Amino acid sequence: MTSHHDLTIERKRLRRRPPEKPISLLGLFVVTPTIDPERYAERLRDVIGAAVAATRSIDFERDTLPIDLLPPWFLDLSKSVIDSMQSDPAGREGRRRYLEVREDRPWDAGEWLFCFDPDLRAWSWWDVTLSSHGSVCVWIDTGGEAHIPCEELRWAIFLAGAGGVEPFILENSAVWSGQSSVGL
Repeated sequence: MTSHHDLTIERKRLRRRPPEKPISLLGLFVVTPTIDPERYAERLRDVIGAAVAATRSIDFERDTLPIDLLPPWFLDLSKSVIDSMQSDPAGREGRRRYLEVREDRPWDAGEWLFCFDPDLRAWSWWDVTLSSHGSVCVWIDTGGEAHIPCEELRWAIFLAGAGGVEPFILENSAVWSGQSSVGL
């Protein structure tokens, strides 16, 4: 269960490199973006940041959630059918790749935002960095758990402009410490 204090700390980590020392093992997604890594990281931070900010005021018992707080590009890409002439080629490609490798249907924005219910979410944002090989590393705190539900995060990772995403792993936090944060 996530408290308002935890959400405040998580929001700060979305805007700057975490100043606190992480736990020994962090969750890691290694991403090959289809756009500049800095721009990719900005997009991912924006959508996760909007969802985390919204959780502070959402009543998850309501039938509808305020999806208008999410970035317009994310809302457009989360529709069941998107306009093929949409001006977001990176997002369209990420969506196509997600549907190809993960599921055969897109996430509805309301369904996606519901997964940020602090009573349900098993991860919290840590950081996004650039590896020495040029891959983008998306770091999350799972409390050291290797198997957590986080498909909503994968959806955001792909829609931000991922061409490929390696399977989720736990990695020693010293690896994160040696990399530079991007998208700030």
